[in-house]
Amino acid sequence: MRRPTRRFSASASDILLHQGVSDLRPPWHSFCVTEQYMRKFIFIPVVNHLELLEKAIASVPAGIFDEYIIFNNTSSSLNIDTLHFRVMDLGERKTFRDTQNIMRKYAIDNNYDYYCFMHNDGEVTDDSTVQRLVKMAEDQTDKWSVIFTNYDVLCAYSTECVKAIGEWGDFKWPKEQHNGYYLDNDYYRRMNFEWAKEQTLPDSSVLHSEPSNTIKDPDEHILWRSQIDNVERHYRMKWGGLPGHEKCDKSFGDLVL
Repeated sequence: MRRPTRRFSASASDILLHQGVSDLRPPWHSFCVTEQYMRKFIFIPVVNHLELLEKAIASVPAGIFDEYIIFNNTSSSLNIDTLHFRVMDLGERKTFRDTQNIMRKYAIDNNYDYYCFMHNDGEVTDDSTVQRLVKMAEDQTDKWSVIFTNYDVLCAYSTECVKAIGEWGDFKWPKEQHNGYYLDNDYYRRMNFEWAKEQTLPDSSVLHSEPSNTIKDPDEHILWRSQIDNVERHYRMKWGGLPGHEKCDKSFGDLVL
């Protein structure tokens, strides 16, 4: 028997960027926390393929994070057992960019030290990977930006870094884009130039069960094909080439924009 999904919700007006996101407070926000303790949460956004989401949820051990959040972008209820995760259901589907910016603001407004992002088609095959990722984040003595495992299928973001770097995307980024292609390359590149070099947890056990599962949906694929030219054009203008072939540094990118 499936247990009912736990959720918290907000009206559409509450979830506009810069308006009301700070009101979505974690359940522990009024409690005192010892100075040494580092606050952290993990979130998994989902658009489709709930069978993969169930695998992702089950693979993340309980008792490590202060919050476990599913960011529901399916435009419907999640009829699955979310175990120790709860659902952030904001009433309408958000783009990848908006999702990342909402969770960035959530981390800043609620004084989290860092937070983890996981793909809904990811799966951790060894509990020690999550524990080692947390330890690596909390053992940092200098400023840090992002810690990857299997790239960003599971990764940790420094709240201090994302606060300094700013929002995902930029004011000229094509607003019609729904997925995260090129947006992630852009943001991690900005992290590397403007804050601290990315790091990778060695010997992580993180699978990418179904890469690109979102755009394998026929409707999502058609949508992305209509957007890709504008997104690639903007990325080229900003960095001088597509991912892996960039020629510009951060300062040139700023001049272009």
